[in-house]
Amino acid sequence: MDVLKIITLLVQMGTAPTFPEGDAGLQQKLADKIEVVCKDSVTGYSNKLHIVNNHPKFKKTTPSLFTNENIKNLYIFLTHIDSTYLFIEDCDYSLLKFLRYKAKQQNLQYTVVDSVDYIVNEEKMRVFRFEKGIPYYIYDNNFVFDTKINFYAEYWVCGDKFDYASKYPFSVPERTSLRKNYTEDQYESLRYIMTHPIMVFSIIPLDDNSYDLPYNLEASSKETFLNTTKGDELEGMGVDLNSDKILDAFWYMDIKDSKIIEVTVRLYINVEGIWIPIWHTYFKEL
Repeated sequence: MDVLKIITLLVQMGTAPTFPEGDAGLQQKLADKIEVVCKDSVTGYSNKLHIVNNHPKFKKTTPSLFTNENIKNLYIFLTHIDSTYLFIEDCDYSLLKFLRYKAKQQNLQYTVVDSVDYIVNEEKMRVFRFEKGIPYYIYDNNFVFDTKINFYAEYWVCGDKFDYASKYPFSVPERTSLRKNYTEDQYESLRYIMTHPIMVFSIIPLDDNSYDLPYNLEASSKETFLNTTKGDELEGMGVDLNSDKILDAFWYMDIKDSKIIEVTVRLYINVEGIWIPIWHTYFKEL
């Protein structure tokens, strides 16, 4: 991974995504400011989906598994899990860019399907289906779980995004034996469930046949906190992938204090002792 300094990233939705044509490339660190808008292809009117900025900076830590060399061909993210149901949301097209790059590099077989869903009206959807699936790995609970992405989809019309369709592109990976459930008390609080999505650490390698990290990583995860350079403590989840008692990844929920639930999840990885913000997802209650 080339850790480039990107000040502002403008992500524009509102047209049917293309594949494998379009913006393609390896994963980069999060831009200082990410602004995601939907621009109506007919009227030209733009509406904001979300803005993410002011990423906290954490104090340096001890180097562990990740280096600038071994992460450059990996897409590192979180998979949302509820019981055994897996879900990925690509709210800044970073996954799409990686999949385009991977498809070109490996000559992946795929189909592009345009369809209409009937959630309320006629919601237009574009789906990319991968003939053999895109393999990836989930690390949790001292195990490595194999799964794959068989499709990538987006309800791309702005009016549908602001109505009832999913705002962001998404995929539903194949289920694994991994199961994560809320407690009975947590299930009683809808606000808790919406503000505390259960996420698991995940990696898609660029080349399935030359995986850059050891397969038998143990991935011990725990609730923890990191200290920012401003002296604050942020609570979240940490993962030690190689059993050296040093965190390799950390993520936390940034919950806006308002009546309308608004949550940003930021994922950081420890790259040679520096905490790098690498991925985010965003949710806002309708």
